[in-house]
Amino acid sequence: MKSYLETAPARTASGLIGPRLGRATLVGAVGAVAVLALAGCSTSSGQADESSSPEGLQSIYMANPLPSYADWAKFDECFTAHAKELGIKGDTSGPTTLVPDNAFTVDRISQAITQGYDAIVMVPIEPAQFNPLMQRAKDAGIIIGTVNTGDATELQDFAVGTDYPAYGKQVAEEIGKLDGEQNVLLLTNGPGGVGDVILDSLKANAPENVTIVDTVFDGGDASQSADVVSRGLTAHPETTIVYSWEGTAVAGITTAIKEKDAVGKVFGVVNDLTDQSIAGIREGTLYGASKQNFCGMATQAIDYAVAVSKGEDVPALTDTGTTFVTEENLDAELDDK
Repeated sequence: MKSYLETAPARTASGLIGPRLGRATLVGAVGAVAVLALAGCSTSSGQADESSSPEGLQSIYMANPLPSYADWAKFDECFTAHAKELGIKGDTSGPTTLVPDNAFTVDRISQAITQGYDAIVMVPIEPAQFNPLMQRAKDAGIIIGTVNTGDATELQDFAVGTDYPAYGKQVAEEIGKLDGEQNVLLLTNGPGGVGDVILDSLKANAPENVTIVDTVFDGGDASQSADVVSRGLTAHPETTIVYSWEGTAVAGITTAIKEKDAVGKVFGVVNDLTDQSIAGIREGTLYGASKQNFCGMATQAIDYAVAVSKGEDVPALTDTGTTFVTEENLDAELDDK
């Protein structure tokens, strides 16, 4: 599922900088402790014999934005397993809630820098809050990787994850495959930010039978999603599709559709193949969900950090791909999950 969007060199250990793509932010829905001092939800791959570790990279820390969310938990699982496989000390930590806590994450990254990890991987949802830390890490000679935020920042040695402009285009095309006119209500956390990259691409690539009726906001608070969508459906009874890139909004979307007695008339299109989205597809409240390659992001981030530590060139930006899942291909994708 991995397709390389950039084959020119990015920053390496020697400081080489290659061409970067245009403004393509990659996200989601949207870390084990660094040594024992990093608190929070955590896992650790442990310390392998130094002789078995890749030359130049002995330790790597991942600041996970939502380790309690199923797909980010999968990221942690693959991250720690791959680090252990390569003989690297791999730690992750993150907040225990289902709402990103940038202050918590910034604090953990700061501790990881102080503790001297060879590489740090992060998800800079709000670039302004992360740039000073990234510069501090660079000054300390620490390799930096970013996940699901593309070129929203510039100091990283590499970026991996979902290419959001490509993802927004894919969603638009999939909705357009439905018969008849499709009137789409968009749900996002708020104006601006990485969510706009997906929505702007969706709007720009909407087929002729797809019309955006409105955009509503839940502030990134899953407890507000149902009420926000319900009000949107009241204001726009012509709606046939409710779309959100927020993985935590799935329950709110399906609840609103049921409460409006609109099952079979209005369908949700959502992000991530979680238990909730799987249930929604099976019961007919959801038309489809975009399955991101979180395990691919995790292993690719470690592999690139190892390569950079050896002075090798790596792509500036790598798309780990998405698959649009409907009832038709659900079972096959679950077998491959």
